[in-house]
Amino acid sequence: MVKKHLQAKSKHHHVWADYLRRWSLNGRDVYYTTAKGNIVCESVRGLTMEKNFYQVKKLSDAHIEVIKGFSSKSSESLQAHHMSYLNDFLHMQELEEIYKKSGKEIEEVQKVLHASKCNMLEDLHSAHENEVQEIISSLANRDLATLTDNKNFILFMQFFGHQISRTKTFKDTVIAGVSRTDSKTSINVAKDMNECWWFLSYMFGINIGSELYLTRKKDAHCLLVNNTSIPFITSDQPIINVHELLDDEKIEPPSDDHCDFYYPISPKVAYMINRSDRFHRGINNVTIDIVKELNIKVARRANVNIISNCKDTLKYLLKNIGFHLNVVNSYSK
Repeated sequence: MVKKHLQAKSKHHHVWADYLRRWSLNGRDVYYTTAKGNIVCESVRGLTMEKNFYQVKKLSDAHIEVIKGFSSKSSESLQAHHMSYLNDFLHMQELEEIYKKSGKEIEEVQKVLHASKCNMLEDLHSAHENEVQEIISSLANRDLATLTDNKNFILFMQFFGHQISRTKTFKDTVIAGVSRTDSKTSINVAKDMNECWWFLSYMFGINIGSELYLTRKKDAHCLLVNNTSIPFITSDQPIINVHELLDDEKIEPPSDDHCDFYYPISPKVAYMINRSDRFHRGINNVTIDIVKELNIKVARRANVNIISNCKDTLKYLLKNIGFHLNVVNSYSK
């Protein structure tokens, strides 16, 4: 049996499996759509996963320049935070270079290095998930009071930011946005971003979470309660911007005022960070028309998988899946 510290985690999930279980009728299986457009009912364990998606790879000077370039647009405190993480990874990279130059090949060292590269980001995301497990359970039970505790609020915003940035859909959208001018510089930057995305995605998550915490008094944080006959669905991009003025046929980032972040927590409850005046702070009971609207938007922003506890709910949404991804791909050609 392989020792625990040598076990490399290659199956990297974009979305937390325990979160997806809220749509399960038996604690394991959910209805979801496949890449071929079928609807199946299977375990959440194989969902929203890509092998080695977060695997740490060697950072070249060009990668570091791109990372620092994006970091420089942040506040000084956030830049220091980014650089602290970056230095940790570069230190690990330097140690590997020293080992390689020694000319020695030690099997256990090789396994430790490989496991570290596979596990570091996955373990960081798992830590964030564990920190908010009770918070999300409280929100699913319609208890917003859990977020009056400042520590809980910080942890939830930290998780929230990463859950936006850690998905494949977010990656494809951001990189397509950078390369859309079709200039040589943009194409090279997009290539470098793709290669060091494992770091950039985490850095962007830090930024989003920090921004949402700082604007907490400006934004309306609320719960949407769904007592209709149609459940909220979720997807492989569970947090989306549903602002009514957002144009789904464009990939340019929205203005700060056009951000209404929607996060379904269960078939009956969703969390929103509302910058428009559509929903007020606290508890909002939603109509069946709003549920249908939000479900369509979730499907349009999904990559492959939309997920529900009801097969029939997914059937009427099949034609919407991947709409935004098709727009993104049209920019990438």
